[in-house]
Amino acid sequence: MKNILITGASGWLGINLINAFLKGIDIYPETHNLSENLNINVFIPKNEHEKLFRLFGDKINYFYGDVTSFDDCKSFLNNFKGGVLFHLVGIIHPRKISDLYNVNFQGTKNICQNAIDNNIEKIIVLSSNSPFGLNINQNTPFDENSKYNPYFNYGRSKMLMEEYIREIQKKKLIDTVLVRAMWFYGPHQPDRQNLFFEMINKGKVPLVGSGDNLRSMSNTENLSYGLILAYLKEKAVGNAYWIADRKPYSQIEIIMTIRKVLLEHFSIESKNKNIRLPGFFSDLAYVADAILQKTGLYNSKIHVLSELSKNIFCTIEKTEKDLGYNPKIDLSLGLKRNFQWMQSNNSLKF
Repeated sequence: MKNILITGASGWLGINLINAFLKGIDIYPETHNLSENLNINVFIPKNEHEKLFRLFGDKINYFYGDVTSFDDCKSFLNNFKGGVLFHLVGIIHPRKISDLYNVNFQGTKNICQNAIDNNIEKIIVLSSNSPFGLNINQNTPFDENSKYNPYFNYGRSKMLMEEYIREIQKKKLIDTVLVRAMWFYGPHQPDRQNLFFEMINKGKVPLVGSGDNLRSMSNTENLSYGLILAYLKEKAVGNAYWIADRKPYSQIEIIMTIRKVLLEHFSIESKNKNIRLPGFFSDLAYVADAILQKTGLYNSKIHVLSELSKNIFCTIEKTEKDLGYNPKIDLSLGLKRNFQWMQSNNSLKF
């Protein structure tokens, strides 16, 4: 039996990845019947046990601790020689800036050093677009050759993480795969994501600038599928891959698609209006965000506003070629599946 080890398992992506391993994703045959020869072992804070146990019971094994503790990581990875580790832990919206580096960078070093010491076979590490900042224009998507240009401290913490992963791979200390996720959504998403959909439904979402800026997105099922391919495909070792839908979407297209899916599939009408803001509001938010972060403070609303008029998108050509990644869930279908889950869990309350 192969041991699958997952940090960040109590987060919404972690839960979706566990589901993909245990049940498969209906639309992706590559994910079917994986659980027959696997043991799923999760590393979570003690206070997250009840949440996961309600979902999975004794189908998975539970270990408790924090990636910021070297000793906790050591206790988790002991006796799992030959296992495969999915390192999904990360913090995006911190209470204070130092948390970004403690979790995203030092936490990764802690888990990886213990993985090396315990002869773990492979580490698949979740990264993001933030180490690369913003696209210079709408003709230049991020790809595997894009240069680092981190977006504030979150981007810098993830850049340092990536550089560390590349270093241990170069030294051949352990096999690694970097998976760069774009903006994702899906079942078990946090309240902030539900609030975004609700704001769109009620006509209260800010539309900064023209709304023509491009964003790459992914349903968590696409992302879980990509992570599993990174595990299954030997060619993935030593590489970094972007995971997203096949094409990016404009900001206005995202808003209109959400309203269309709610109406056509759930008979939920939305107010067809947005809070229009000039593009310079995003620039002002960028300046305010920079000032706050230099003092060690963080405001999630200001940070998100600073990005709203910007292009942040990638190409998945290398992922398609190397891993056979073939995302079948586009924005419309992904939203439909997500809202169906929300409806079945009494959280579609627009």
